[in-house]
Amino acid sequence: MKNFNLITLLSLLALSLQAQTPGALTANDIAEIESLKSEANIKRRDLDTGIEMEDYNTSKDNSRFSLLYHLNHDAASITGVSSIEANYAHRFNNIWLELTAAKTTAKFGEITKKANEYAAFGDDLMTQSEDLTTVGAGLGLRNTWIQNLIPSPKVFSTTSAFLTYNQFKENFLSKTFSGPGLKTDFGIHKRSSDSMHYGMRMSYNLAQVTREKEFDTENSASRSLLLSWLTFAFDISFYF
Repeated sequence: MKNFNLITLLSLLALSLQAQTPGALTANDIAEIESLKSEANIKRRDLDTGIEMEDYNTSKDNSRFSLLYHLNHDAASITGVSSIEANYAHRFNNIWLELTAAKTTAKFGEITKKANEYAAFGDDLMTQSEDLTTVGAGLGLRNTWIQNLIPSPKVFSTTSAFLTYNQFKENFLSKTFSGPGLKTDFGIHKRSSDSMHYGMRMSYNLAQVTREKEFDTENSASRSLLLSWLTFAFDISFYF
């Protein structure tokens, strides 16, 4: 009986030690650890007492609201394209589902080329200020590889891709075009607190827009425009 009790005690002790070893980590545990390693820890301090609080890890982020102001990539015509964009994102594991809406003012020559009915017009057309509205939905990723180049635990990068719908109001001939498009973003940001970041984004947009027929035999090629533009944006975002 004593031997049986001793064997039982040793078995329970072995099981207890095994449960405490790294090999006992589950796949979910390992995934959570890797996720924490890829995120940033934000130092926090109580403003009233000055006492340091528990670090905030950005893996706890759930939703984000961003405001962006875009300018043309061409420094010689930096105001040739300007946009105000609002972006909402919600996190699902490591993927962010994003919604975007933007209002753009651009010179005709900065976002498209003379084509079809516009071929006969000169600088008056190319310098005409046009209006463009864009809405879209897409997916985004966030990572910290940029810390290999910028050694700061608060710096991170984002990439995202959107499917968009675009409405282009051409003011020279007072015609409206609409159609689908694509938008891709790359950003470098700095987390200033557990609830905010600021940074820069580069955005590329491509859209195929078409106007309504003006006569029955008019084909789509003669009433379509291909729009494309590249911008750099100032970004401020809030987490909640």
